[in-house]
Amino acid sequence: MPLGYPTVDQTALRMGIRVRTLQRRLHAAGLTYTELVEMARFEIACHRLSIGVNRISEIAETLGYSDPGSFSRAFQRWAGMTPRDYRRRSRASTGRPEGTS
Repeated sequence: MPLGYPTVDQTALRMGIRVRTLQRRLHAAGLTYTELVEMARFEIACHRLSIGVNRISEIAETLGYSDPGSFSRAFQRWAGMTPRDYRRRSRASTGRPEGTS
């Protein structure tokens, strides 16, 4: 888990429940805490890439990655394409040229 992201303990505390309760609820949903965090990071990445306001390195930093290469590898694992390819496809589907929002 990248630095700056809440631990399962911190999340449970913030939700006002015990860690074990959070883990049981996630298990019932078929998820682990790490999977939940990864899903959230992927959704945030997709949104930021599609609106095209931030550079990929800025998105990586926002999501807690120490370098853009680590983010790119994670995104490739999640989406089956690079962040740059995702951004291009998103731009093409909305009809917006590169570099505009």
